[in-house]
Amino acid sequence: MITTAIALLLSLHVPQQDASEPTKLSASQIMSRVFSRYAAAQSAVGSIKMTQSAQNVSVNIETELQFDRPSKLYLHQSRNGSRPGQWLVCSDGKEFSYDRPEGGFGKPRYVELVTQGGVEQKIGDFYMAAEKSLGEMNAMLDIAISQPSRLRRLMAQWATLTYQGKVALNGVDVQKITGEYRDDPKLAPSGKFEIYVNDAGDFVRYVVNERFMFPSRSKEPIDITTVWDSNIKLGAKTEPALYRVIGN
Repeated sequence: MITTAIALLLSLHVPQQDASEPTKLSASQIMSRVFSRYAAAQSAVGSIKMTQSAQNVSVNIETELQFDRPSKLYLHQSRNGSRPGQWLVCSDGKEFSYDRPEGGFGKPRYVELVTQGGVEQKIGDFYMAAEKSLGEMNAMLDIAISQPSRLRRLMAQWATLTYQGKVALNGVDVQKITGEYRDDPKLAPSGKFEIYVNDAGDFVRYVVNERFMFPSRSKEPIDITTVWDSNIKLGAKTEPALYRVIGN
């Protein structure tokens, strides 16, 4: 079931398509369907691979995800390169645990009850509790988990949405959407993004291109490209053993 909060977000906040787009199919319609499809999914299994590249250097973060709504979650991330890392958020429906956030105190992992003060927390709550304890939070996770505040943030980053039609991606026809990107919605767009959605409504690729100035490293702007590829399957059968809560 789509919550009232998600339904309101879909109706009010998805950026409108560019006026030059074909009227038969719009970018905002496609993304509204994507948001609805993921919010309604009771389970999901798969992975997301992030590759960030700049000046011939790249870093990868691999995210493994599975969930059974409302409150069972397994989210594991690993990063390669000169600063490798591992992060884990898990919930068995009774307890959930996550890594101690950077700058935090206490044990290496925090363990909390799912039901607190008579309120059962959900996978979106665990995701936000671990906001500072993950290698990254990204658009594909935001949409898969459907946490309202993260969806609001994501849609505010899309200054425009333009439908580009069908293109081939890894030998499969997909819908392509492009737009202007702004990390901070209060500022002017600083880059561009690309969204790829297959005919089933799966969000399969997300690309963000940004330009930054790092005066201590270069007098010229540096282009940074980040690509996320997803093979997450909605409604897939999950592996119960992965929900085991890992403490200290």
